[in-house]
Amino acid sequence: METQHQTNGHHAPNPAHTLFRSAEVEGDAAGLAKTGLRGGLNRLGFKLLPGAAEQQARKRRVALESARAVILHSAFTRPVGVLIANPKGTSGKTPATLGLASAFAAVKGNGICALEVADDAGTLALRAEGVPQLDLGDLVRDISLIRSSGQLAGYAVQQSSFVDVFGSRPGESRPALTADDVVAVSRVIDEYYRFRFMDSGNVVTTGPFLGAIDVADVLVVPVMMARDSGLKAIEMLDGLIAAGGHAAELARNAVILRMTDGRPENSVDRDDVVRYLEERGGARQFEIPFDPHIAERRDITWAKVSPATQEAFTFAAAEIVRVVRGEQPSTTAVRPGDAAAEPDGQDDEDPDGAAPAMAAAQAPVVPAVEPDPREDWVTCSECGERTPPATFCAFCRHQLTETVNLQRFYGRARRASGYAEPAEDLPEQLRALPPVPTDDDEPDTGRASA
Repeated sequence: METQHQTNGHHAPNPAHTLFRSAEVEGDAAGLAKTGLRGGLNRLGFKLLPGAAEQQARKRRVALESARAVILHSAFTRPVGVLIANPKGTSGKTPATLGLASAFAAVKGNGICALEVADDAGTLALRAEGVPQLDLGDLVRDISLIRSSGQLAGYAVQQSSFVDVFGSRPGESRPALTADDVVAVSRVIDEYYRFRFMDSGNVVTTGPFLGAIDVADVLVVPVMMARDSGLKAIEMLDGLIAAGGHAAELARNAVILRMTDGRPENSVDRDDVVRYLEERGGARQFEIPFDPHIAERRDITWAKVSPATQEAFTFAAAEIVRVVRGEQPSTTAVRPGDAAAEPDGQDDEDPDGAAPAMAAAQAPVVPAVEPDPREDWVTCSECGERTPPATFCAFCRHQLTETVNLQRFYGRARRASGYAEPAEDLPEQLRALPPVPTDDDEPDTGRASA
């Protein structure tokens, strides 16, 4: 039976489409120019279409709304661990950790934390706002005594972005972490937080890194567009892929952040780094623009980060959700010479000198991967290209394998029982570690089901 609203042609609005919509975006629906010379003429009565720069800005706003909606509606029946790693120092791991965590917290609110998992004292708390009264070393010492969220909060320093940071007190040392420490702390933190962003150190063969791999659902690799940073990242990804199992799955679905700190970049090295990462399945690449506030190498305050950088971290944060869901990459490969033509009657330059076209509507694109005769490459059934054996084709993004089932890596034993039973596909170094003691009387809450 039709309702009155259906009879009159009215439909209820879709909350996912309207949640983040602004008056400016609603005004774009008319299709006329709102800014620049064209916008000024339209205010005098003309009806001119927007220029190329304004069209690009509108597309980016729509994409940003979509990314925020993805983050907001990310609901999982277990906590999610995100590991930020690159063995090359000064690759932007700590800024990336705080940036991604803040992008999540800006949309979802509390329940987001950043955790230091480096062997020795790192710089996570140094780059964060405030100084912890009790730091990570104290938390490791008292981890078996934590019984409430209020008690756990005493070891963190809260940011203005509502992210809780668990790091080492600046200027002081702490005992070196072990794999057991990382697993035990992650187990307790997961009882009170929905997302855990882990800032790793510069060594990927020691216990803390292996423990972080075990409790990670997504791998994020920040890379400076230079040969040293890129090659160390590739070396790490190759090692994880060679290890197989869960480690290889993390590497093939890694989210790559192309960072820049203002230093000169060699265009040849940059292209090589992007291509090498793409060959290893790094289809999810995002450009993080230079940010003066982050480049100061002091406390990072989310409100002081430039809007362009905030948006870039938001796009990357939404991609993390897509990885956990086992979805196709949102980035798109483009072959050279495939530039889109300008619409007829549109000027090529923005009269207001707006941002150049590098501010893409979605995440920045990555160059196409040239076919390689390597024997381990496979042929995509969709486009016929030879592509690395990753989850998705590097050319057309067609799904090559079955949907990633994180449940087989994070089963009931490890999630509900505190990661006490390492899976058999873990590296030998981690399987050899003693199991984490658990309380046999603790009821099974079923938090592992995905």
